[in-house]
Amino acid sequence: MKMANYLRRIAVAEAPKADLATLAMIMASHSRAIAFENFDVVQRKPISMAPADVERKLVDEGRGGYCWEQNQLLHMALAEIGFEVKPLMCRVRWGKADDSAEPNTTFTHMALKVDTEKGPYLADVGFAGTNSMAPVALGVGAEPQALPEGTYQVVPSKHQGYHVLELQIKGEWRPLYEWRDEKAPFVDMECSNFFSYAYPKARFTTQFFCTRIIGDERHHILNGDYVVRKGHGVESTVTTTKVESKAQLLTLIDEVFGVKLT
Repeated sequence: MKMANYLRRIAVAEAPKADLATLAMIMASHSRAIAFENFDVVQRKPISMAPADVERKLVDEGRGGYCWEQNQLLHMALAEIGFEVKPLMCRVRWGKADDSAEPNTTFTHMALKVDTEKGPYLADVGFAGTNSMAPVALGVGAEPQALPEGTYQVVPSKHQGYHVLELQIKGEWRPLYEWRDEKAPFVDMECSNFFSYAYPKARFTTQFFCTRIIGDERHHILNGDYVVRKGHGVESTVTTTKVESKAQLLTLIDEVFGVKLT
């Protein structure tokens, strides 16, 4: 990986050291610079997780990507800095029906477990719209954590052997996704990535989506709506406008989201 190009892409001046402060800084800088987007998915193009392809698309070509690309790139960068990184395959629980009897979602998300001098942390710049700016402590007995985008906790899942990341919303804990503490083989991630970009009923094959953090605002497009959420918590203010034309859409993609299309 050409680390200098990645650091330039996320507007970081010099190669940092492998500690918790660096992890937080890299995540925040990455999320502000590289948009989460599924433009290739909705155009029925295959999504490659090969390191060289991810680096070329998201760094060299000025594009964004979705979770399998975003967290693959973050994994590559953190490993280059000197972190010990473990990819995790996750079952998304956000907005899903109860699955007490057995899981009703497959592994459609990837996150990272990162070892730091202060213990293991969950790092994730690919779960758009929730927590992409700060690592979440994974240590045993960790208390709920107030982070820039809300208050989070990691607790045992109802499914044996799994942990679940939860977000507090109006006093209620809601699950985002769950995982086992085991390294995901690349071949398994490739299969889940294929499902995510090719299965007709998968989330990102049926929706047009783009998001980026700018200042204290999160901007996103969902299908025909352009949404600006001011503040990173659930009590933030939201404004929504309709995208009325292709020209307007292309201007937003270029000037707001910073995505360079050919």
